[in-house]
Amino acid sequence: MKFLYILGLIVLLSFVIIYYQFNPEVYSFFPECPFHKYLHLDCPGCGSQRAIHALLHLNLQKAMGYNLLLVFSLPILALQLFCKIYSYFTKKTLLLHFWYSPNTPKIIFVIVMIFWIARNLPYPPFNYLAA
Repeated sequence: MKFLYILGLIVLLSFVIIYYQFNPEVYSFFPECPFHKYLHLDCPGCGSQRAIHALLHLNLQKAMGYNLLLVFSLPILALQLFCKIYSYFTKKTLLLHFWYSPNTPKIIFVIVMIFWIARNLPYPPFNYLAA
C-alpha cells in the first residue's frame, strides 16, 4: 500500500512539473478534447489543462477564465487528499463526512451538467464560462 502512495506522489509531481514547464496552448503533445474538436462545444473539462498551467503560475484570474468549475473544485479535492494522507500517516481517521454522503455523487453530477450546458450558451453571462 505504501508503494502505491509513493508511486501516486511521483506521478502527481511529474504532472505538476510538466504542466508548470509546458503551456498547453503552445505545445501540441497535450491531448485535445474530442468533444470540442468534433462538435465545437465545450465539455465540463475543456480548458482544464490551461487552467492548471495558469494556477501553477499563480494566475487565478486566467485559470478561472479557462475552467471555473475546476478552480472551484480543486480546494475540495486538495482537502480530501490532505485527509487521506493525514489518516494514512497518523493512523487516525479524518473524514469529510459530506464526501461520503449518498447524495454527493448526485449533487456533483447535477453541478457538472449545469456547468456543461451553461458554458455552451452564447448569451452573457454564460458565454464567459466558455473555455
